[in-house]
Formats: sequence, structure tokens, C-alpha cells
Amino acid sequence: MAVSPNFAFLGVHDAQLVNIATLAEKYFRDDPVTCLIKLRQFGELLAQLVAANVALYTNPDESQSDLLNRLQSQNLLPGDVRNLFHQLRKSGNDAVHNNQGNHGLALHHIRYARELSIWFHRTFSNDSFRPGAFIPLHAG
Repeated sequence: MAVSPNFAFLGVHDAQLVNIATLAEKYFRDDPVTCLIKLRQFGELLAQLVAANVALYTNPDESQSDLLNRLQSQNLLPGDVRNLFHQLRKSGNDAVHNNQGNHGLALHHIRYARELSIWFHRTFSNDSFRPGAFIPLHAG
């Protein structure tokens, strides 16, 4: 499977992160609900990597909400970043538990995941990183 050009730069951090994002894009066209589920997984792994990078990752069983709250309490997540993480979490929960999601929502959330990715890469690797334009996705 070809790596998503929208997320390839994350390869220096974690190959699984790139794989999950690439799968989310792959499922976008035919199954936006599964795309949202993959994006939830992406957000969970990214938050764990944030915590690991600042030596605060302690428990793989910690809920995403608790981890995000803990990172926020340490002032590690700017407000917009925190909100994007929560959007991925909430929409992913709706996708998992209620089979809810559509192409419009999935596309917005892929863009949210990319914004989080850019923030993460700039924060933990290259503060002058220029990602280039988002490569658009098209629904079926």
C-alpha cells in the first residue's frame, strides 16, 4: 500500500502512525465510518506519542479522554490542538458505537488529523517544517 503523501512526514516518528492515517484515507471513499474509526485510532496513538515525548506516557490502558485531560493539565496542548484531538475522539466514538459518519465529516476529520500531525512534527522534530498543500480526497 502506498503511503499517504498527506502524512508521510510522520514516518520519522512512527510507522504505525503513517499506516493508520494512510488506511483512513483509503477507507474514505468507500466507507467513511471506517475512516472515522481509523482516525480515532490515529488520534489515540498520536496522543500517546505526545505523552511519550515528554515522559508522561504511563499506562496504555488510560482512556483517550483521560490522557488528553492530563496533557492539557500540563499545558502541553494548545486549545486548538486539544479541540482537534477531542473532535477525532468524539466522531470516532459515534462511528464505533452508532455507525455514524459521512464523507463530509470524514474529510473534515482527515484534515484535522493532518493539522494535528503538522503540530506534532513541528513541536517534536522540526519547528520550521512546511508540509505543502493537502492532497484532496474525493468521495465515490
